[in-house]
Amino acid sequence: MDLSEEKALMREEAKRINDDLDHDEMPDSDEAIRQAVLSSKAYISSTRLFIYVSMENEPDTLKIISDALNAGKEVYVPKCGKKPFMKAVRINSLRDLSPGKFGILEPGSDEGYEGELDLAVVPCLAAAMNGKRLGHGGGYYDCFLKDRKVYKLCLCRKKLLKNDLPADEFDVIMDEILTDY
Repeated sequence: MDLSEEKALMREEAKRINDDLDHDEMPDSDEAIRQAVLSSKAYISSTRLFIYVSMENEPDTLKIISDALNAGKEVYVPKCGKKPFMKAVRINSLRDLSPGKFGILEPGSDEGYEGELDLAVVPCLAAAMNGKRLGHGGGYYDCFLKDRKVYKLCLCRKKLLKNDLPADEFDVIMDEILTDY
């Protein structure tokens, strides 16, 4: 089995686990992850934050985004273009977001930010505590992060943590994995 087949099988397994998550437990899980982010050194010391906008069963980031905006941080969220292109667009309010590509909330503006970021909060289907993450397979985050000097923080529910994950030279390793345990 080659690496792409191994990743495809892992994605299927992660999606099954994600679909079977207990929705009654999600608010507590989301709050535990939010508290882990807000108390992390990387978040506390950041002034320019790039953060994904959560969808479906992903750890909720809308409250984290709201907290960051209220704390006076510059908040940038992804805006996807032609695969695997993604740019960071600044928002000043959650009202700046509306459904975009893939139905994910995105900023209306197309004005991408090319400057330095202090922290990137990244989604995953699954992650390992060694910093490997398994994304949806589009390569958007790996492409966006590959040449950036930014602290990379991945949010992952504990039920989706693995001992290890397959990775190749294109996969960007996270600096830290935060979860709800």
